[in-house]
Amino acid sequence: MTQAQNPDDKDRQVAREFRDLNRRVDRLEYTQVSPQEFRQAFERVYEEIDDLHDEVRELRTEMNARLDSLDTKFDIIMRHVTGQGNA
Repeated sequence: MTQAQNPDDKDRQVAREFRDLNRRVDRLEYTQVSPQEFRQAFERVYEEIDDLHDEVRELRTEMNARLDSLDTKFDIIMRHVTGQGNA
């Protein structure tokens, strides 16, 4: 015959199940993000995107200036090579 569970065993089982449930609730609460936290996180992302756009604009401006300089130098070299500048 099987013996009935001891009341202490039941109490321990219930306590173990409550601890397990409590851990699960803690993990669930930890993963929850408030709308304010989402907003703040997205604001930081948008600020970083804006900073990157500014950086790209600066690089584009610098690149265009260097290309203009090279274009001018290339024109001078081509005039010299073709003899168009020797008048």
